[in-house]
Amino acid sequence: MIRPDVADFDRTEIPSLKLLRCLPADLHGVIVKLHDALKEMRSCVFRIGQDIMQDAEIALVAGMPSDVLVSTLPAIIRKGMMARDDAGALYSPHFYDKLLRGEERAARKAQAEQDRAQWVAEAQVRGDVPAGLTPKQLASMINGRKGGRPRKNGVPVAGQKNMPFYGVVAGTENPSKKPDSAQVMENANPTGSLGSLEEEREYTNLTNNISSSSLSREPENPKPDEAEVKRIAQKAREVGGLGSNQRTYSENYVRSWLRDGADEDLILRVVASKRGEAEKFVYFDIPVRQAMQQGDSEPIAKPIVPKDDAERRAQEQWKRAQPIWAKMMQETRDIGVVERQWPPIAQEHDLPACAPRYDAYVAHFRAQAKGCEAVAA
Repeated sequence: MIRPDVADFDRTEIPSLKLLRCLPADLHGVIVKLHDALKEMRSCVFRIGQDIMQDAEIALVAGMPSDVLVSTLPAIIRKGMMARDDAGALYSPHFYDKLLRGEERAARKAQAEQDRAQWVAEAQVRGDVPAGLTPKQLASMINGRKGGRPRKNGVPVAGQKNMPFYGVVAGTENPSKKPDSAQVMENANPTGSLGSLEEEREYTNLTNNISSSSLSREPENPKPDEAEVKRIAQKAREVGGLGSNQRTYSENYVRSWLRDGADEDLILRVVASKRGEAEKFVYFDIPVRQAMQQGDSEPIAKPIVPKDDAERRAQEQWKRAQPIWAKMMQETRDIGVVERQWPPIAQEHDLPACAPRYDAYVAHFRAQAKGCEAVAA
């Protein structure tokens, strides 16, 4: 599209088109005709190729007498409804601003698509998602795991039941009239839950729609004991390195996992393996459910029992290093930075300089033990 030759264009100086209502009828009519002519030309400036249109040509295109345009144009330009560019061509600031906003939206969309494609490629290289998915398919898969788009109607779904509301403002309802029923969630979060509405909505979608198998399982597992749920949730927060602000979410997810067939050992093992990687308890849901699916064909890992003095020392030092490593991860959110900063921090706490992995610690202390034996020999 042909654009005006303007070096400095201040969008804040463009008046609102609603101000046309307070202009005289003659000015109002001329402005509308000029805008209609630009729309028909699909342009924002009166030019013919590289040539500037004269006022007589503009009046002819806009369908008005030339003297009317000449007499009203100075007032129209003063009011900011039309303007002249650096070359003297008449243009509409409103149409030019619309053109610039369209180009900015297109640039943002192109950049977002490029970033999304790069993120998908990196995720496929890491093995986080299956290869061959387009960005749209990947987004659909992630949204499906979260439950999809929330329902807009009141159709009941699995996990809902009708319950009456008993809280009525005094003097506004007839005491003898039965309260109206409304749909409420069977497993709604308790009063005083912590977090944002987005997290509450995210939990509701995940618990209701996390997988089709959870909606069609037969027979349904019994509802877990609340005291057991709170105990396991507290241990999961401790091994996962999360604070009490995730209490409600941890209890909700633990309750859902137990109902779907998980046990305490599996939950704590998976959460402990992801320590330092999660900011919120919701991020443990997919790893736990993946471990639940693999549990049908793979045995649950047994607790590590030290076999010799090297493994015993490795386990002790590994337990000391885990909270320090998790704290550094929460502060920096960059595993590369933590790995570079770890050797001097480990030396300060009298820990091995290698990364705090159990197998690495066992190898370190066994090599240390072999060196001591060689010196003694």
